[in-house]
Amino acid sequence: MPWTKEEKKEYMKKYHLKNKDKIKEYNLKNKEYRKKYYIENKEKINEKQKEYNIKNKEKLKEHKKKYNQTEKGKKNSIIDNWKNCSKIKFDDRSEAEYYYNSYINTHRCNWCDKMFKDSKDRNLDHCHTCGLPRAIICRDCNLKDLVPCVSCLL
Repeated sequence: MPWTKEEKKEYMKKYHLKNKDKIKEYNLKNKEYRKKYYIENKEKINEKQKEYNIKNKEKLKEHKKKYNQTEKGKKNSIIDNWKNCSKIKFDDRSEAEYYYNSYINTHRCNWCDKMFKDSKDRNLDHCHTCGLPRAIICRDCNLKDLVPCVSCLL
């Protein structure tokens, strides 16, 4: 007699609890194997990916459009824009997320205390010499000041 979804889910839950170490060991071996395979077959894999991208261009475009409308998509888009276009440097992803949360939740300029008109009026200020982020400021303040940070002056 076939299992119902709930029965199978319950069985898998018990199995995973009972065999945690075994599963962890398998995943490590599998990860090492996949890494080795990728290194040995990099050109072949990249070629297949290019072919897939060409065949499914419209599908991928639609998927990306939907993703960019989600909260996670907007967040990643803004952070990627800071890194790639503005050349802002973050130590790690958590620092980028910290600045993103500050960026989203700040409603006044950190320098002139003016209320932001809209999301386009809000900017993440950064040192143009070293790329380190400094503050969330309005468009007017961002256009005025191109002063390097204190660590660059020393």
